[in-house]
Amino acid sequence: MLRRTDGTRRSVAVTAAAMTAAALTFGLAACGGSGPKNKDGLGTAAAFSVKDRKPFPMLSGSTLDGSKLDMSSYKGKVMVVNIWGSWCDPCQAEAPYLEHANEAYQAKGVQFVGIDTRDNTAQAQAFVKAKQISYPNLVDDGNETLLTKLAGITSLGSVPSTLIIDKNGDLAWRALRPVDYNDLSAALDTVLSGQ
Repeated sequence: MLRRTDGTRRSVAVTAAAMTAAALTFGLAACGGSGPKNKDGLGTAAAFSVKDRKPFPMLSGSTLDGSKLDMSSYKGKVMVVNIWGSWCDPCQAEAPYLEHANEAYQAKGVQFVGIDTRDNTAQAQAFVKAKQISYPNLVDDGNETLLTKLAGITSLGSVPSTLIIDKNGDLAWRALRPVDYNDLSAALDTVLSGQ
């Protein structure tokens, strides 16, 4: 029969604490990404001056409603691109703000596009319906084909991410964290003014 001593109890407690920390890290990584690759700027929002902007790749593919979408058809418009997943709690929290901004800025010629990633299609469709999202949402495949094209533009591990693309097709603003309506409207007003 084994008898536990204070040292054994402490060892068990340390092991339990380490396992809990690992589980929390894994859980946070599901929404925030993991690994050192492409983690620059996580948790921040940044505007880019006109001279420092990088071209945004015009993505294309299938949408959640089964139609085809080529983002190049929106060239000349300011675009808001939101990367999300139905499994992501911060994505659920920010969805109403995004739809509100979509409705408020449609008349100003702003086009919203979502990119659903790492998701189950039926759950993603239910998410869009429940959140009453009216803008198109591209579906990233299991190989993250769309996200891979955004390397160097955004953190591939950051979900949610919101990007504003200017009329020239360049990245003007990026949030590697959840956004609210005030964040988004302030950034959109700046980009729409040509800054």
